[in-house]
Amino acid sequence: MPNSSTPTSFHLFPSLVPELRLKIWRHACESPRTVTVRYDLERDHCLTTSRPPSVLQACHESREETLKIIRLYFGTHTSPPTTYFNPYQDTLYLPRHREMGYDDTLRDFRKLVRDDEGALDEIKRVAIDSVDLDIKRPWESYNKASFLRGFSNLEEVILVMPGDKIRLEEHVEFVSARDDTEKLLRTWVTFRQAFNMEETMLERMCNDMGRDYQLWTLPTVRLRAKTRARVQRKSIDVEETVAKLSGLMM
Repeated sequence: MPNSSTPTSFHLFPSLVPELRLKIWRHACESPRTVTVRYDLERDHCLTTSRPPSVLQACHESREETLKIIRLYFGTHTSPPTTYFNPYQDTLYLPRHREMGYDDTLRDFRKLVRDDEGALDEIKRVAIDSVDLDIKRPWESYNKASFLRGFSNLEEVILVMPGDKIRLEEHVEFVSARDDTEKLLRTWVTFRQAFNMEETMLERMCNDMGRDYQLWTLPTVRLRAKTRARVQRKSIDVEETVAKLSGLMM
């Protein structure tokens, strides 16, 4: 809850020089988001529960500036893109939502979505669910490995531990995993081993078929839990931002 002495508005904002206002709008877009995407096979459409950045709705000027940084992605060959995303800073989260687990819609995700400009190649962080062995399908490790291989600039994989019972339509955020250290370590090791096994099999298959094998190394893997995202919107400390950016312009 904001302190009663903290200003909640900045009435002089419209009087700022345009260059400074635009810098403030750009600064407001710099907070990384977790964007949940689910592919609907029956409708050939990508769905999201993630809210659009609030700065999009502030005014016409803020919207124009935001759309230079955060754009619509994850259209398919029959459906337009409807999800706001920044591949350079946001985390793409694909939850395990289908009856057959992580099936071929995860494996073929990069083929199912349109990316004519290759912007999704710039994605740095993706998140997928950790799956308990008692419900894991035989094909899930392969499909996960194939999905991750589709991102050439990937720097981090977030493995989402089972946690709160969250409905698919709810917006989520990641927090520190609460499981005991031994379980977390076992999950981390099992995931890496499964990935390395799939890579070994792929290399062997390429050699048998006389094809070149392209080495792909798993990046940093972090374990997180998911929880319902807080409804409150992050506010921008306009006065502090103005002071910082004014100094940069002098």
